[in-house]
Amino acid sequence: MEINVLTGTLLETNNYVIVSEDKAVLIEASANLNSVKELVNGKTVVAILLTHGHWDHYINIEKFAAEFNCPIYMTEEANIKINSKEKAFYADRNPKVDLSTYQVCYIKDKDVLTFGGGLEFKVLQTPGHTNCSVCYLLKVGDETILFSGDTIFNDGIGRTDLPTGSPSEMKESIKKLLLLPDKTVVLSGHGDPTTIEVERENLSKQI
Repeated sequence: MEINVLTGTLLETNNYVIVSEDKAVLIEASANLNSVKELVNGKTVVAILLTHGHWDHYINIEKFAAEFNCPIYMTEEANIKINSKEKAFYADRNPKVDLSTYQVCYIKDKDVLTFGGGLEFKVLQTPGHTNCSVCYLLKVGDETILFSGDTIFNDGIGRTDLPTGSPSEMKESIKKLLLLPDKTVVLSGHGDPTTIEVERENLSKQI
């Protein structure tokens, strides 16, 4: 299995291309489509997973969906946020996106998304940065990998002062993530990789 990262938008949002055997899963949809296609390298993209409904994570979702013709997974709240063009940040609004002709699958806490080839993701709902934030947990052999979106970062947590953000919900989400094994690798929506062990002291201060 290979996990590749590409950045998208001026906010340098991390997009992940996970390839296993003849399949690929994409996490986030704001990177350059041609760059994603190069990494997919002819494999069948079986899913696009969104961690939440902020524009810098989904700005190219229609291009991705049209190219790969696969289901898009997100919470219902994320789809509402995208369709309503709700303000993601106080100075702007989510761009117009029409997913009505594509297959959108709603997810909830503890769902397990299985695509074959070892591509099995457990959904962890982690509101706080937004009401629609989720993380995806993937096991690769003995290694556990958390795709944390904008919930936790290398040496930080996501903002909670944006629309639908909540400091109290973020604290509960952090408590949930602190139950993960120390060696869990954290691949976030922005910045460099880290681990739960490295971030434990910092996260403990947030609850």
